[in-house]
Amino acid sequence: MEIAVSSWSLHRHLPMVGTRRDESGVKRSGRMEPAEEPISVTDFPRIIKERYGINKVELCQMHVLSQEPEYLAEVKGVLEEAGVSVVNMPIDVGNISLENPDWRAEDIAEIKTWIDVAEYLGSPCVRVNSGHPRDIEHFDLQITINSYQELAAYCASKGITMLLENHGGISADPRNIIKLVEGVASPAFKLCPDFGNFEDEVRYKGLKMMFPYAAIVHAKTYDFNEAGEQDRFDFGRCMEIVKASGYDGPISIEFEGIGDEYEGIALTKALIERYL
Repeated sequence: MEIAVSSWSLHRHLPMVGTRRDESGVKRSGRMEPAEEPISVTDFPRIIKERYGINKVELCQMHVLSQEPEYLAEVKGVLEEAGVSVVNMPIDVGNISLENPDWRAEDIAEIKTWIDVAEYLGSPCVRVNSGHPRDIEHFDLQITINSYQELAAYCASKGITMLLENHGGISADPRNIIKLVEGVASPAFKLCPDFGNFEDEVRYKGLKMMFPYAAIVHAKTYDFNEAGEQDRFDFGRCMEIVKASGYDGPISIEFEGIGDEYEGIALTKALIERYL
Protein backbone atom coordinates (compact mmCIF):
# COMPACT_ATOMS: atom_id res chain seq x y z
CA MET A 1 0.00 0.00 0.00
CA GLU A 2 1.32 3.40 -1.03
CA ILE A 3 0.27 6.47 0.95
CA ALA A 4 -1.31 9.35 -0.94
CA VAL A 5 -2.77 12.68 0.20
CA SER A 6 -6.10 14.12 -0.89
CA SER A 7 -6.27 17.83 -1.63
CA TRP A 8 -9.35 17.80 0.64
CA SER A 9 -6.89 17.51 3.55
CA LEU A 10 -5.95 21.15 2.85
CA HIS A 11 -9.40 22.34 1.81
CA ARG A 12 -9.38 25.33 4.16
CA HIS A 13 -6.32 26.61 2.31
CA LEU A 14 -7.54 25.96 -1.25
CA PRO A 15 -10.11 27.85 -3.32
CA MET A 16 -13.00 25.69 -4.52
CA VAL A 17 -15.26 25.81 -7.56
CA GLY A 18 -18.33 23.87 -8.52
CA THR A 19 -21.86 23.86 -9.89
CA ARG A 20 -25.19 23.35 -8.16
CA ARG A 21 -28.71 23.00 -9.51
CA ASP A 22 -31.36 25.15 -7.86
CA GLU A 23 -34.96 24.11 -7.22
CA SER A 24 -36.05 25.37 -10.64
CA GLY A 25 -33.43 23.20 -12.34
CA VAL A 26 -31.00 25.95 -13.29
CA LYS A 27 -27.33 25.11 -12.82
CA ARG A 28 -25.18 27.82 -11.32
CA SER A 29 -21.42 28.04 -10.92
CA GLY A 30 -19.75 29.27 -7.77
CA ARG A 31 -16.39 29.81 -6.16
CA MET A 32 -15.41 29.75 -2.48
CA GLU A 33 -12.23 31.42 -1.28
CA PRO A 34 -9.94 29.80 1.32
CA ALA A 35 -10.73 30.31 4.99
CA GLU A 36 -7.05 30.12 5.97
CA GLU A 37 -3.69 31.07 4.44
CA PRO A 38 -4.29 30.42 0.73
CA ILE A 39 -2.41 28.08 -1.54
CA SER A 40 -3.13 26.97 -5.10
CA VAL A 41 -3.64 23.46 -6.43
CA THR A 42 -0.42 24.14 -8.35
CA ASP A 43 1.35 24.47 -4.97
CA PHE A 44 -0.18 21.28 -3.60
CA PRO A 45 2.04 18.61 -5.24
CA ARG A 46 5.23 20.36 -4.18
CA ILE A 47 4.00 20.84 -0.61
CA ILE A 48 3.07 17.17 -0.28
CA LYS A 49 6.39 15.99 -1.71
CA GLU A 50 8.57 18.39 0.29
CA ARG A 51 6.77 18.27 3.65
CA TYR A 52 5.82 14.60 3.80
CA GLY A 53 7.96 12.77 1.24
CA ILE A 54 4.79 11.51 -0.50
CA ASN A 55 4.58 11.38 -4.28
CA LYS A 56 0.93 10.31 -4.74
CA VAL A 57 -2.04 12.68 -4.51
CA GLU A 58 -5.76 12.87 -5.05
CA LEU A 59 -6.76 16.09 -6.80
CA CYS A 60 -10.35 16.92 -5.97
CA GLN A 61 -12.22 18.31 -8.96
CA MET A 62 -13.42 21.25 -6.84
CA HIS A 63 -9.81 22.39 -6.38
CA VAL A 64 -9.05 22.34 -10.12
CA LEU A 65 -10.34 25.82 -10.90
CA SER A 66 -10.68 25.65 -14.67
CA GLN A 67 -10.85 23.33 -17.64
CA GLU A 68 -9.01 25.81 -19.85
CA PRO A 69 -6.11 24.06 -21.67
CA GLU A 70 -3.49 26.55 -20.47
CA TYR A 71 -4.49 26.12 -16.83
CA LEU A 72 -4.59 22.32 -17.05
CA ALA A 73 -1.20 22.30 -18.73
CA GLU A 74 0.15 24.29 -15.79
CA VAL A 75 -1.31 21.79 -13.29
CA LYS A 76 0.13 18.88 -15.25
CA GLY A 77 3.49 20.60 -15.47
CA VAL A 78 3.81 21.13 -11.72
CA LEU A 79 2.90 17.50 -11.09
CA GLU A 80 5.64 16.35 -13.45
CA GLU A 81 8.15 18.84 -12.04
CA ALA A 82 7.48 17.66 -8.47
CA GLY A 83 7.61 13.99 -9.47
CA VAL A 84 4.09 13.48 -8.14
CA SER A 85 1.33 11.41 -9.74
CA VAL A 86 -2.44 11.57 -9.35
CA VAL A 87 -4.10 8.37 -8.10
CA ASN A 88 -7.71 9.59 -8.19
CA MET A 89 -9.89 12.60 -8.95
CA PRO A 90 -13.02 12.85 -6.76
CA ILE A 91 -15.70 14.56 -8.85
CA ASP A 92 -18.33 16.49 -6.89
CA VAL A 93 -20.58 17.95 -9.56
CA GLY A 94 -23.91 16.61 -10.71
CA ASN A 95 -26.43 14.16 -9.32
CA ILE A 96 -26.60 10.89 -11.23
CA SER A 97 -29.74 9.83 -9.35
CA LEU A 98 -32.00 12.67 -10.43
CA GLU A 99 -35.38 11.38 -11.53
CA ASN A 100 -35.70 14.12 -14.15
CA PRO A 101 -34.03 12.50 -17.19
CA ASP A 102 -33.04 15.78 -18.84
CA TRP A 103 -31.38 17.14 -15.71
CA ARG A 104 -29.67 13.79 -15.15
CA ALA A 105 -28.33 13.71 -18.70
CA GLU A 106 -27.01 17.25 -18.28
CA ASP A 107 -25.22 16.29 -15.07
CA ILE A 108 -23.72 13.15 -16.60
CA ALA A 109 -22.43 15.23 -19.51
CA GLU A 110 -20.77 17.63 -17.05
CA ILE A 111 -19.18 14.73 -15.16
CA LYS A 112 -17.75 13.41 -18.43
CA THR A 113 -15.91 16.70 -18.97
CA TRP A 114 -14.15 16.15 -15.64
CA ILE A 115 -13.33 12.55 -16.58
CA ASP A 116 -11.58 14.08 -19.59
CA VAL A 117 -9.62 16.34 -17.22
CA ALA A 118 -8.65 13.36 -15.05
CA GLU A 119 -7.42 11.51 -18.13
CA TYR A 120 -5.30 14.50 -19.16
CA LEU A 121 -3.76 14.75 -15.68
CA GLY A 122 -2.91 11.04 -15.72
CA SER A 123 -5.34 9.88 -13.05
CA PRO A 124 -6.20 6.16 -13.27
CA CYS A 125 -9.43 6.66 -11.31
CA VAL A 126 -12.30 9.08 -10.79
CA ARG A 127 -14.82 9.01 -7.96
CA VAL A 128 -18.44 9.94 -8.71
CA ASN A 129 -21.04 10.05 -5.94
CA SER A 130 -24.18 7.92 -6.10
CA GLY A 131 -26.35 10.97 -5.49
CA HIS A 132 -29.21 12.05 -3.25
CA PRO A 133 -32.70 11.28 -4.56
CA ARG A 134 -35.59 13.10 -2.91
CA ASP A 135 -37.09 9.88 -1.54
CA ILE A 136 -34.40 7.26 -0.93
CA GLU A 137 -36.85 4.77 0.59
CA HIS A 138 -38.91 4.53 -2.60
CA PHE A 139 -36.21 5.34 -5.13
CA ASP A 140 -35.65 3.18 -8.22
CA LEU A 141 -32.00 2.14 -7.89
CA GLN A 142 -31.96 1.20 -11.57
CA ILE A 143 -31.69 4.92 -12.38
CA THR A 144 -28.37 5.09 -10.54
CA ILE A 145 -27.20 1.79 -12.05
CA ASN A 146 -27.92 3.09 -15.56
CA SER A 147 -26.00 6.30 -14.85
CA TYR A 148 -22.98 4.43 -13.51
CA GLN A 149 -23.06 2.04 -16.47
CA GLU A 150 -22.86 4.96 -18.89
CA LEU A 151 -20.08 6.64 -16.93
CA ALA A 152 -18.14 3.39 -16.40
CA ALA A 153 -18.28 2.70 -20.15
CA TYR A 154 -16.97 6.21 -20.81
CA CYS A 155 -14.17 5.66 -18.29
CA ALA A 156 -13.32 2.27 -19.79
CA SER A 157 -12.90 3.89 -23.21
CA LYS A 158 -10.17 6.04 -21.64
CA GLY A 159 -8.52 3.35 -19.53
CA ILE A 160 -9.88 4.87 -16.30
CA THR A 161 -11.71 3.19 -13.41
CA MET A 162 -14.94 4.68 -12.06
CA LEU A 163 -15.20 4.62 -8.25
CA LEU A 164 -18.13 4.78 -5.86
CA GLU A 165 -17.44 6.03 -2.33
CA ASN A 166 -19.60 5.59 0.76
CA HIS A 167 -20.49 9.27 0.80
CA GLY A 168 -24.02 9.73 2.07
CA GLY A 169 -27.30 9.55 0.22
CA ILE A 170 -27.84 6.20 -1.48
CA SER A 171 -24.35 5.05 -0.50
CA ALA A 172 -24.94 5.52 3.24
CA ASP A 173 -26.35 1.98 3.20
CA PRO A 174 -23.67 -0.60 2.33
CA ARG A 175 -26.35 -2.91 0.96
CA ASN A 176 -27.10 -0.32 -1.72
CA ILE A 177 -23.41 -0.14 -2.59
CA ILE A 178 -23.25 -3.87 -3.26
CA LYS A 179 -26.48 -3.70 -5.30
CA LEU A 180 -24.86 -1.00 -7.42
CA VAL A 181 -21.67 -3.00 -7.93
CA GLU A 182 -23.65 -6.06 -8.97
CA GLY A 183 -26.02 -4.03 -11.13
CA VAL A 184 -23.36 -2.08 -13.00
CA ALA A 185 -21.34 -5.28 -13.47
CA SER A 186 -18.36 -3.60 -15.12
CA PRO A 187 -14.63 -4.20 -14.56
CA ALA A 188 -14.28 -0.42 -14.84
CA PHE A 189 -16.50 0.13 -11.79
CA LYS A 190 -14.96 -0.30 -8.33
CA LEU A 191 -15.16 1.15 -4.83
CA CYS A 192 -13.49 3.74 -2.63
CA PRO A 193 -14.09 2.75 1.03
CA ASP A 194 -13.86 5.74 3.38
CA PHE A 195 -13.13 5.01 7.05
CA GLY A 196 -15.15 7.94 8.35
CA ASN A 197 -18.26 8.22 6.21
CA PHE A 198 -20.45 5.39 7.47
CA GLU A 199 -22.56 5.81 10.59
CA ASP A 200 -21.13 4.03 13.64
CA GLU A 201 -23.63 1.18 13.57
CA VAL A 202 -22.63 0.06 10.05
CA ARG A 203 -19.04 1.31 9.78
CA TYR A 204 -17.02 -1.88 10.17
CA LYS A 205 -19.52 -4.23 8.53
CA GLY A 206 -19.89 -1.81 5.65
CA LEU A 207 -16.15 -1.51 5.13
CA LYS A 208 -15.79 -5.30 5.10
CA MET A 209 -18.49 -5.49 2.44
CA MET A 210 -16.75 -2.89 0.28
CA PHE A 211 -13.15 -4.09 0.35
CA PRO A 212 -13.44 -6.99 -2.11
CA TYR A 213 -14.15 -4.31 -4.74
CA ALA A 214 -11.77 -1.57 -3.49
CA ALA A 215 -9.41 0.32 -5.81
CA ILE A 216 -8.43 3.11 -3.40
CA VAL A 217 -8.98 3.78 0.31
CA HIS A 218 -9.73 7.05 2.08
CA ALA A 219 -8.01 7.00 5.46
CA LYS A 220 -10.30 9.62 6.98
CA THR A 221 -9.21 11.21 10.25
CA TYR A 222 -10.50 13.95 12.50
CA ASP A 223 -8.75 15.64 15.42
CA PHE A 224 -6.07 13.77 17.35
CA ASN A 225 -5.54 13.19 21.06
CA GLU A 226 -2.23 13.31 22.93
CA ALA A 227 -1.56 9.65 22.10
CA GLY A 228 -1.63 10.41 18.37
CA GLU A 229 -4.99 8.69 17.89
CA GLN A 230 -8.31 10.14 16.81
CA ASP A 231 -11.34 9.24 18.89
CA ARG A 232 -14.19 9.51 16.37
CA PHE A 233 -13.91 5.80 15.48
CA ASP A 234 -11.46 2.90 15.80
CA PHE A 235 -8.82 3.66 13.15
CA GLY A 236 -6.80 0.55 14.04
CA ARG A 237 -9.83 -1.67 13.48
CA CYS A 238 -10.34 -0.08 10.07
CA MET A 239 -6.72 -0.79 9.18
CA GLU A 240 -7.12 -4.42 10.27
CA ILE A 241 -10.04 -4.72 7.84
CA VAL A 242 -7.82 -3.30 5.09
CA LYS A 243 -5.03 -5.79 5.77
CA ALA A 244 -7.34 -8.78 6.22
CA SER A 245 -8.89 -8.09 2.82
CA GLY A 246 -5.55 -8.42 1.03
CA TYR A 247 -5.91 -4.90 -0.38
CA ASP A 248 -2.61 -3.45 -1.63
CA GLY A 249 -3.59 -0.25 -3.49
CA PRO A 250 -3.27 3.43 -2.53
CA ILE A 251 -4.37 4.55 0.91
CA SER A 252 -5.14 8.25 0.75
CA ILE A 253 -4.96 10.64 3.69
CA GLU A 254 -8.17 12.66 4.08
CA PHE A 255 -7.85 14.81 7.18
CA GLU A 256 -11.13 16.48 8.16
CA GLY A 257 -10.48 17.79 11.66
CA ILE A 258 -10.81 21.35 12.87
CA GLY A 259 -7.14 21.51 13.90
CA ASP A 260 -4.15 22.53 11.80
CA GLU A 261 -4.46 20.74 8.47
CA TYR A 262 -0.73 20.47 7.82
CA GLU A 263 -0.22 18.82 11.20
CA GLY A 264 -3.30 16.65 10.62
CA ILE A 265 -1.73 15.19 7.48
CA ALA A 266 1.50 14.41 9.34
CA LEU A 267 -0.36 12.77 12.23
CA THR A 268 -2.50 10.71 9.85
CA LYS A 269 0.60 9.53 7.98
CA ALA A 270 2.15 8.43 11.28
CA LEU A 271 -1.08 6.67 12.28
CA ILE A 272 -1.26 4.74 9.00
CA GLU A 273 2.38 3.71 9.33
CA ARG A 274 1.73 2.56 12.90
CA TYR A 275 -0.92 0.09 11.74
CA LEU A 276 0.52 -1.05 8.42
